[in-house]
Amino acid sequence: MLKSEFRQWIIQEKIGLLTKCELIQLADNYITEHEAFPIWMTKISLNESLEGESSLDLTLEKVNDIDCKNIANILLKLHKNGSIERQKLGCVADKLYPLLDEDCEAYDFFMWVSDEVDLINSGYDSKTDFDAHIEKSLGELSAL
Repeated sequence: MLKSEFRQWIIQEKIGLLTKCELIQLADNYITEHEAFPIWMTKISLNESLEGESSLDLTLEKVNDIDCKNIANILLKLHKNGSIERQKLGCVADKLYPLLDEDCEAYDFFMWVSDEVDLINSGYDSKTDFDAHIEKSLGELSAL
């Protein structure tokens, strides 16, 4: 459980939903509150590489559908309460879809969000249906 929770936080940091400082603080808090902790926790705390670390090395183990379901839940909550702007959502999608395997169900969606935000910002597309489509699609992804 602990490793999967930190995997989610590492993904969130990679895509801009958490800062590096926030991720380090999460590790520091865990270390402070527990007598024993895994060595990889120290690596996070010291901002060292997690290369080769099972589940935490996102190059070794790409972001998958389960990870995307969790990210979609977070984004859906942020979108529903107005805590994420379209531009930020586009940036998150732009950073997320390259971390995915192309056969991941969420790949096309996050690539579409990235492209759609770019088109809206460039004036080539209308944002009229964007919010409704985003909310519907995030809901579908979070239900995977």
